[in-house]
Amino acid sequence: MIRPAQLLSLVVAGAVLVGAGLWLASRQGAGGSAEDAQGAVLPLHQTDLNAVTRLRIFKGDGSHATLVRAADRWLVGERGYPADTGQVRKLLLDLSSLQVEEQKTDDPALYPKLGVEEPKGAKSTSTGLTIDLNGRTFGLIIGHPSGTRSVYLRVAGQARSVLATPQLAPDADPRHWLDRTLLDIAPDRVTQVDLKPPGGPEYTLKRAAAAGPGGGEYTVTPLPKGRELSDPQAPASQAGALAGLQLDDVRKAGTAAATAHATFRTSDGLSIALAGIPEAEQRYITIAVTGSSPAAQSQAHDLNARLAGWEFQIPGYRYDSLFRPLEQLLKPKPVKAAPGSSAPVSRAPAAKRARLPFGPQSGAADQDKVTPQQSH
Repeated sequence: MIRPAQLLSLVVAGAVLVGAGLWLASRQGAGGSAEDAQGAVLPLHQTDLNAVTRLRIFKGDGSHATLVRAADRWLVGERGYPADTGQVRKLLLDLSSLQVEEQKTDDPALYPKLGVEEPKGAKSTSTGLTIDLNGRTFGLIIGHPSGTRSVYLRVAGQARSVLATPQLAPDADPRHWLDRTLLDIAPDRVTQVDLKPPGGPEYTLKRAAAAGPGGGEYTVTPLPKGRELSDPQAPASQAGALAGLQLDDVRKAGTAAATAHATFRTSDGLSIALAGIPEAEQRYITIAVTGSSPAAQSQAHDLNARLAGWEFQIPGYRYDSLFRPLEQLLKPKPVKAAPGSSAPVSRAPAAKRARLPFGPQSGAADQDKVTPQQSH
């Protein structure tokens, strides 16, 4: 027989279970379930990454970047130019690894505090991201970072926001996603540089043949009469101007006239011709490559396939190093002495110098004056 105390315990336990059930039901009605509290944010796995065909990143101010999978590479849609495959790959891996750490608000009035409001309007701080996968499109609204490893976000179309890891901060500027590599020609490969700087004389740097890697020092021709190099190594820095050359932005080649030219020739038969196009505060170059040997011709073909038909914006200081005027390689011109300056400077009469109204001469005039007491 059940005792009254046991019956009371059963009634209380039943009430607790009923209350818990009602609480779970209310949580599910609010947009989540107990199973949804943690787990993957998106139905995207690493095995699906090769099936992603497009990523679009956008902000409320209208900025956007579109990454499109081509046959064998990713392109930045706004430029039609190859994307940095490593950056795209990292973003895809991070998206496939997104895990919920904690459920957050589903109240739209609180979205701006987490940065997960709709990315509409200039005041919005969120970043939208869409993923095209197997004919379906998934969307995220990415908000503020939390610490160094997490981020607030919301799946597009869902009310519930979450704290998730790893941290995402995709950039909506197309320039961020460009493959920035242009050329990386080691200085010791360059044997000659022919330069036509803007507004200056043409000149040639040529490396002397010598034993050992890199050869000998460079000569400069024509060297103006009575002038000499500021440093014997100054031409070598010019020859190294193609090392680690990267772009800031890119556009289709147009009809703008070039005002500077430089041709770099290498020991293995490459000839790399650059033309410089200044435009307001920006600096652009075009690149054309030829080869004088079968190996160099093959390398030139690969480079032209990537670089031909484009104008590349590069930093101003790199532009200046490519088309350096000859004067910058030379010692300053000697200052000619003024006529008669080598003759001893005679002092003017004290009376005349005393009448000067200001300047150091007036002070000197005061020192030359003799008082009656001093004359004794």
